[in-house]
Amino acid sequence: MYHTNVSYDHDLDTVSINELSSNEQHTKSSKSIQRTSNHSITDQNSNLNNLSSTTIDEQQQNDTTSDQDVVNTENQPTNSSDDGSYYSLKHLRERRRGQRDEDSDLPRRVKRFYKHQDELIDVYERLYLQGSENGTEHDAHKEQLEKIKKMSHILAKVSLGVNICLFILKIAGAIISKSLSVVSSVIDSAVDLTTSVILFWAWRAIKRRDAYRYPQGRTRLEPIAIVILSVIMCAASVLVIYESVNTIVNDAQYFTQQNTTKTLTNIDMSALPVSVMVITIVSKAILFLLCYRLKTPTMSALSSDHRNDVCSNIVALFCGLIGSFAYRNKISQEAIVIDPIGAVLISLYIIITWIQQANGQVKRLSGHTADPEFLSQITWLTYNHSPLILKIDTVRAFYFGSFYLVEVDIVLPEDMLLKEAHDIGESLQNKLEDLPEVERAFVHIDHEYSHNPVIEHKIV
Repeated sequence: MYHTNVSYDHDLDTVSINELSSNEQHTKSSKSIQRTSNHSITDQNSNLNNLSSTTIDEQQQNDTTSDQDVVNTENQPTNSSDDGSYYSLKHLRERRRGQRDEDSDLPRRVKRFYKHQDELIDVYERLYLQGSENGTEHDAHKEQLEKIKKMSHILAKVSLGVNICLFILKIAGAIISKSLSVVSSVIDSAVDLTTSVILFWAWRAIKRRDAYRYPQGRTRLEPIAIVILSVIMCAASVLVIYESVNTIVNDAQYFTQQNTTKTLTNIDMSALPVSVMVITIVSKAILFLLCYRLKTPTMSALSSDHRNDVCSNIVALFCGLIGSFAYRNKISQEAIVIDPIGAVLISLYIIITWIQQANGQVKRLSGHTADPEFLSQITWLTYNHSPLILKIDTVRAFYFGSFYLVEVDIVLPEDMLLKEAHDIGESLQNKLEDLPEVERAFVHIDHEYSHNPVIEHKIV
């Protein structure tokens, strides 16, 4: 988040931008900044994502004096999110594109832009409803969130139960078939089951807070567990690849050497192994469709896992059947190497997937910054929190385990009572922490914004 001095006026339909030099940023105070209206934004829609990198000026023109450009800091009860200012929810809703007949002739990139813009407006609507204290829309939205949360909890338990049943069935199928592709699928199911068990343990440990030993909670247990599991998963997949390569070499020697003592692996894809793989594919496909409908982080992770299982089990079934037919001479015997090759492909896919998962979790543990869209949501929420906020000096959000830690610096009138300033900061903190992605929020209150935000904290 860079420290800039770009101002947004609530009462204007256009945005006034006054980009000051670095020297001016440190000499002008928040009371002496003059409004400029000679510069306008040429594309208003593109500013929806730029809220996170600007300093927002909430000086009301109707409250300025005719002789001096001084902000009137008297309490104003109305919230700017429902008025006619540029970044109000009313103004954003007017920018919604929706489905239009003439859109069929637009270029693909333009269609993608409008779709992304409408999705961003939907996010702001959810933020507004979440921050509302009354109203039928807020009650309906809260009820919908509770329903989604309940369904997510049910689907997580169902996924765990299905993984246990499929793991037991796959063990029997692997023993009977002796197919390395099926064995690699068993290892995948074993790690999925272990992942579910460890995550449930982590969630339970996180809920059982110890305010004295862990003042900030233990939410980082979840990403730590995933990193450990990724190492175990990659190690198990490497062992499968090693065994598969040995099998491929053994089969190659069997076909190339004369009077060899090598034998082919007895692959028997009978009715039970085939039925187990088909049941796995169907059940995982159903779970994928159910989880995909719920737009939550947990359900997104589960749906991706189920989708990956469908793909890997289809490959395992296909390669196992080819190896079984080749062993029985129903097709060319040389095709028996397809089974260990399929096991190698599945194992490589598992390794790549878990390395990506571990990389993402390491970033979260390391305090990686939030994406610009989430920063814009935090900025918009702060901007519409209170008309007494003169400036939004700095907005930061970075991972603190599985969720974000948010820091917001706001500028209030220097002659404001401590009680009023505290109430504004505390209510904003509570509003930010109500977001499901935020674990902890800190609101810093200042009376000027000309300093460099970097000097406020120790650089580590």
